[in-house]
Amino acid sequence: ILSNGIYKAVLHRTTVNKEKARMSWPVFCEPPPETVVGPIPELLGEDNPPKFKTKSFKDYQYCKLNKLPQ
Repeated sequence: ILSNGIYKAVLHRTTVNKEKARMSWPVFCEPPPETVVGPIPELLGEDNPPKFKTKSFKDYQYCKLNKLPQ
């Protein structure tokens, strides 16, 4: 939503080392539920109109987790 579809998440892979244990350390960051999220104005223009509606982060999470349209 923030980049209005300009920046895509990259695919990533790991390799398995059968001789060593692997440890993962996930880190999650998110704003408060009432924070309004939407496309960043600097990334919008005549050639790149908004593709996503502005909404609360709580509503964004609900849509994302329930696989609803953004």
